[in-house]
Amino acid sequence: MYDLVVVGGGAVGVFAALRAAELGAKTAQVDPRGVFGGASSRSAGCFTVQLDTPLDVKLVAQSIELVTKYTKRAWKRTGFLQIGRESDIADTLESLRIVGIGYKMLGVEEILERWKPFRIDQGLVGLYTELDLSTEPRILGEELKSALSRASVTLLENAEVVDIRAIDGEVRELRLSTGETLRGSSYVFAAGAWTGRLLERLGLRIEQFLITCYAYKFDVGTELQIPSFSNEALHTYWRPWGRYLVGGRYDGTFSKEPDLSNAPPPSSSVKGAYRMIKRTLSIETEPILIEHLRGPCSFYPDGLPVFGLLPHHSNSVIVDGLGGYGLMRGPALGARAAELLLLEKFDEELLSFSPERFFDKTKYMS
Repeated sequence: MYDLVVVGGGAVGVFAALRAAELGAKTAQVDPRGVFGGASSRSAGCFTVQLDTPLDVKLVAQSIELVTKYTKRAWKRTGFLQIGRESDIADTLESLRIVGIGYKMLGVEEILERWKPFRIDQGLVGLYTELDLSTEPRILGEELKSALSRASVTLLENAEVVDIRAIDGEVRELRLSTGETLRGSSYVFAAGAWTGRLLERLGLRIEQFLITCYAYKFDVGTELQIPSFSNEALHTYWRPWGRYLVGGRYDGTFSKEPDLSNAPPPSSSVKGAYRMIKRTLSIETEPILIEHLRGPCSFYPDGLPVFGLLPHHSNSVIVDGLGGYGLMRGPALGARAAELLLLEKFDEELLSFSPERFFDKTKYMS
């Protein structure tokens, strides 16, 4: 019998398990793809506090703190430069001010003086924050798996939840594809694009949308001394890692099922990413595509994440719908999920994420 069972081995699930173990809870974690075996390992790897709402800024700042606490090799503090028109960055700027995150506003000449490789149109400005990270998700997964082991979290990899048994408004046990049964006092369901299937096993349906998101790793031939950056006027973002640039455009395609295949991405997306490198950076060598990353991102009808106790299941929390920002917001929300169940600590600022907002639209199956 565990104090907490976590379903999902991505950014949310891992940090829920680590926080639970830190609180002294006997914890198990289950995921058929293992630690960081799903969408988390296929993300672009950017962590930036430069988001549009104060809540998102707080969540990413907490996530950065957690990542740097539990890992050492997987990240570099590159800072982040958001390039755009003043109107493009107005919401982010206000959110940083409200939260109290330090920043610098830079003109084109100042940017080019600091970081010569950039190519920037006149009339644009730069918003720079020093807190932000460039991470390698696969290395991050390796280090976090070691952290889970040190924390004595029981890992059940290559095991899928095939049935969920609930009695009297509480989840009582999970039956796994391996034939094992997991029992816990409380549960976190954070399986990303696969969460919808888990909800159905509880007789609960909330409309979930899946988008396959694309990112690319290019070899640019030399190590660029630049921060991670986005150019909002061109709808592109990139992070440096040695001689590589990882990122792309803000694009994706709707999917009916979670897509973790290695199928080639749309050629227009690849060509667009290549053009964005050439458009935003002055580099001597031709960028060479060495890897494409594709992973499923889950969304809900109103565009907000889902975080909170499951309706009619008082010992279970769902965390889902983080869209393309799962890696950035996931660690903070995972830790808060563990605190909600084990400490009964709920942050009122997360009320807008509650699954209760879908209650009237939720259909319970017989």
